[in-house]
Amino acid sequence: MKIRVLHVIDHLGYGGAPFVVKNLVERMPADRIESCVCALRPNPKPIPIEAEVINLRCRKHSPAAIWSIAVLCKTRRIDIIHAHLQKAILSSLLATSRCESGLVIHEHGAIFRGGTGCLYRRLLRLLGPRADAVIANSEATKTALQRTLRRPSIPVSVVYNFIDLERFDPERYDRVEARQSLGLGQDTFVAGFVGRLDRAKGADLLVDAAALLRDEKDSYRFLVVGDGPERGHLEKRIRKSGLDEMVVLAGLRENAAAVMRAFDVGVVPSRREAFGIAALELMRMNVPVIVSPVGGLPELVRDGETGVVLPRLAPEEIARSIRGLREDHALRERLRRHAFDYSSSFDGRGPLRQIVELYEQLMSSRKDAAVMHKGT
Repeated sequence: MKIRVLHVIDHLGYGGAPFVVKNLVERMPADRIESCVCALRPNPKPIPIEAEVINLRCRKHSPAAIWSIAVLCKTRRIDIIHAHLQKAILSSLLATSRCESGLVIHEHGAIFRGGTGCLYRRLLRLLGPRADAVIANSEATKTALQRTLRRPSIPVSVVYNFIDLERFDPERYDRVEARQSLGLGQDTFVAGFVGRLDRAKGADLLVDAAALLRDEKDSYRFLVVGDGPERGHLEKRIRKSGLDEMVVLAGLRENAAAVMRAFDVGVVPSRREAFGIAALELMRMNVPVIVSPVGGLPELVRDGETGVVLPRLAPEEIARSIRGLREDHALRERLRRHAFDYSSSFDGRGPLRQIVELYEQLMSSRKDAAVMHKGT
């Protein structure tokens, strides 16, 4: 009999965690796992997923999500809830008291947040023992979870993210066309950023690095791809610094791979980052990467071998690394080649096998527990 899994997530907007859910549900073995997705609130621009998607209409902090998850589990006879992102994880932890489904919580990075992250960590410490299994997307995330949970008895498994290697295939996209579509000259050195425009992702640090290279503006263009709450702030910063011709805010692009094909260097200047899926995508698209020394990024990128890990996160270090890669073509090529080869190992086969085995072990343990309970 197939294991019925309900993936619960805050929303399905363009971002790392929604794409992880998409990759998981679309590639699970159909003869063993039956997956559907529940988003706590609809998104105006949802990513397409080839699976049943249930959109709830819960407000951000509405307790109605707890009841809705429990009802879904009962009516659909869900075996396992697989929860992603902060609100979905907390709602699912609370829903377990109202249904009999097993629970897997999958941490994507909220554990590192300030602000609301403090409350999340407190509630996770309190409610975490209700989970049957915990997944971390990097060793750095695992360490943060263990420090938060403070319970060695709660197992935390590291399951790295993976990407669609077919979609992120540089041979599918023409570099000349990619640049022309963005209004970029073929001889211009392009440093690119792809991600949500919020403080955590550090796009403002890249703008500040561009300002340090102002005198060399004919040699560089900075392309910032994405949208988010910091966009207005970035626009003001660019105008105030006189960087209108040097830095381009390209907005959200549904196919990030096509845009990445135009880059000479990719920059991931995150202030916090649990894994760094944008860095992996850039590596696969034959783009040398410069990443901050935080969270899971130093695990993913090997300094001097598959990319550049900044010694510290600062605009001057970003500018220095961009200039260095522009001037050292041989280094760029070596990093690009090694990163492309290394990224092929993130095809998903290992993570999918890990998660299916986790589901099956969980079902077996719950079955044994039910037999013991019946016997008593």
